[in-house]
Amino acid sequence: AAHGAAEEEEVEEEDEDALVEESIRDVKVATIGNVDSGKSTLVGVLTKCVLDDGRGRARSKVFNFSHEAANGRTSSIAQEIMGFSRSGEQVVIDRPSATSAASRNAAWQHIVSHSDKLVSFIDLCGHERYLKTTIFGLVGLCPDYAMIIVNANAGFQRMSREHLGIALALHIPFMFVVTKIDIAPENVYEENMTMLRKIVKSNAVKKQPLTIRGTEDLQAASEGLLSNEACPIFCISNVTGEGLPLLKAFLQQIPSRLHLSGLFRPAAEPAEFHIDSVYNVTGVGIVAGGLLRGGTIRPNQQLLLGPDKASQFKPVLVKSIHYRRLPSDCVESGQHCALALRSLVKKDVLKKPSFRKGMVLVDAALGAAAAWEFRAEVIILHHATTIRERYQAMIHCGIIRQCAQVVGMSADLLRTGDKAVVTFRFMFHGEYLRPGATILFREGRTKGLGRVLEVTSGAA
Repeated sequence: AAHGAAEEEEVEEEDEDALVEESIRDVKVATIGNVDSGKSTLVGVLTKCVLDDGRGRARSKVFNFSHEAANGRTSSIAQEIMGFSRSGEQVVIDRPSATSAASRNAAWQHIVSHSDKLVSFIDLCGHERYLKTTIFGLVGLCPDYAMIIVNANAGFQRMSREHLGIALALHIPFMFVVTKIDIAPENVYEENMTMLRKIVKSNAVKKQPLTIRGTEDLQAASEGLLSNEACPIFCISNVTGEGLPLLKAFLQQIPSRLHLSGLFRPAAEPAEFHIDSVYNVTGVGIVAGGLLRGGTIRPNQQLLLGPDKASQFKPVLVKSIHYRRLPSDCVESGQHCALALRSLVKKDVLKKPSFRKGMVLVDAALGAAAAWEFRAEVIILHHATTIRERYQAMIHCGIIRQCAQVVGMSADLLRTGDKAVVTFRFMFHGEYLRPGATILFREGRTKGLGRVLEVTSGAA
């Protein structure tokens, strides 16, 4: 009998390993960089296995909205996946031109079911006007790596510097992908490559640039990227296809940073789900999409939803779960999924307006409360004026985006490069915050970053 019990234990352990394995094969890569550097086109070319025509054919398959296709500018966050089979071959779908929701879902399902490893792309915006959406993608969606796309013709421009600064602040390992090498004049291309290497070696970045020329460079690049000591540089063309096989081979190699990033709590702890999008689905009702930052969620589980506009938490029931666009009976920490919800308060029906940015679903065991004030250790990155009490800035922390005011500081005033402990107070709503979270604050462009030390629930 003892032998049987030991066998059972072994089986249980194997199950756990399988779940860990499952999350390790999924790598999330965010694409960032200057406007017109070819981010959406690269994602389209990689995931749909079609080359671009130089006039926006590939990126039109990635855009979410018609206005994005009309002016070629990404203004929302698009997610696409590419899968690799056990032999390392890319899983290709027969009809890459499918655009309707049903056919896109079918394509995802085909890739997920036939792949041994998945790479999810989070396609972010390059334009300054949509910087808040880009920061939200990097802070809230917790990508494993960032791919900074640089136009070989235009070089490393201001918005790319901004995005690079954010990736560094959030400790997201990144690689450079230089696009449009088929139309860049030789001298301009060489100048820009020298500039890139200089930036990677600079005091602010302090990494080793690795220009990838052949498959023999991939192993060192993968290890260097994971340890955050090196920055691989790929040179590609989305029109001729030059350099794409190397980039695909690299994406197939890089491991997940789920357990290294420290952003996720174990699956055995109480559930904490950060909502980043809300949909009203016909026949289903309200569906919340987001990232499970800790614990496990199953259908028919009761959770608390909040903080709402009145900073309250309300009980809701998880009706069903979709993970990777397929029904699922369990999701674990680190997975991005969609939950169909129903309110457990009588006469209170969940509607889209009852959600706001920064809402979470938490287990009652976490004793969730809305925080109005918090103390954070901050460092000012670059700032035109001095920061003193009553200064107001936009705070980005995970999925939270809200204006906050400085109500107390350990120094009288702060200038570029200064460190201090600052007390912030949210201006409009209480938020669900945990000590240890990374915050970015900005007024227009990024101004500083910090870490939450302590949270106080002080009422409005």
